[in-house]
Amino acid sequence: MNTTAISTLIENKITEKIFPGAVVAILKKDKVIYHAAFGQRIIKPKCAPMLPDTLFDLASLTKPIVIGTLAMQLVTSGDLSLDTPAQTYLPAFKRPHITCHHLLTHTSGLPAWKPLYIETSSPDTVIEHLGNIPLESVHGEKVTYSCLGYILMGKLIATITGESLDSLAHNGIFKPLGMKRTLYNPQQQLHDNCAATEDSNSFERRMVKSGQHGRYYRGHNWRKGVIIGEVHDENANFLGGVSGNAGLFSNIRDLITYCQMLLQNGNSFLSADNIKAFATPQTPPTETEQRSIGWHILEDGSMYHTGFTGTSIRIDLNKGLAAILLTNRVHPDAQRTGIIECRNQFHRIVFG
Repeated sequence: MNTTAISTLIENKITEKIFPGAVVAILKKDKVIYHAAFGQRIIKPKCAPMLPDTLFDLASLTKPIVIGTLAMQLVTSGDLSLDTPAQTYLPAFKRPHITCHHLLTHTSGLPAWKPLYIETSSPDTVIEHLGNIPLESVHGEKVTYSCLGYILMGKLIATITGESLDSLAHNGIFKPLGMKRTLYNPQQQLHDNCAATEDSNSFERRMVKSGQHGRYYRGHNWRKGVIIGEVHDENANFLGGVSGNAGLFSNIRDLITYCQMLLQNGNSFLSADNIKAFATPQTPPTETEQRSIGWHILEDGSMYHTGFTGTSIRIDLNKGLAAILLTNRVHPDAQRTGIIECRNQFHRIVFG
């Protein structure tokens, strides 16, 4: 593998201001063959270098790592049936035809996103609200990547177990795997080592201001200043920083550990059937975007997921190869473009 090409790519993208900094790791058959940090973890209001163990807001990587993993554990224990209507577990969600499988594979028909922090009066009314909003398609027929579906799954998993999602993730995933720096709502003493995200969540502010909720823009208590150590996603922040769609923080060392577990076919932590559920497309074959439990399945069969903040993981179980790219591309403003092409170039170098 041409590691020089990787470092050159990342350094060039920093120069082009695609992102201020990045941390990269490549695994081959569970061995780390490349690990490097580049650039800055924060450039406003001060500058601080990116470190090999910098904590990142993983954004939507929360979906496969937390919700996908916990869902499979609950299936194995018999506490969750994917084909059971979500309403069975969440009576306030009045959608008897939408199953847990629909939510996990983004085929529920729910919209991609709604500003729940504006549409609902409190986090306690979110489940009922999501049961009443118009669907965008018939359940099971179309893939619409939906943060709302994973917010519901987070609520559902917490309801089934009677525990909070952050506690479940810690005790059921991070602690047994030895992921010591993976958590929701990092303590204040960890904030200095976090990669910064946006200044005042400007991207989402613009979305609300220009959309159908624009009249409520001024009434919302928007955060001010650069967000560091708090979840970037405003819905997850509304839910106390703990959600199924976003909120997880981690560093690359812990993500290496998680990927090594997957490359080892579960390594006695998850079953072979669990890994198969992650790695096998479970959406209609007519769909151009194939989804499994928690993951996006690419044409070559790789498991893939990204996070809005600039994070991504790609795993090819057949090749025994994994690539982790963590960037702070939304810092200090998410209008930066070029991350998709950067990821494509990065993955061409790694996966061929």
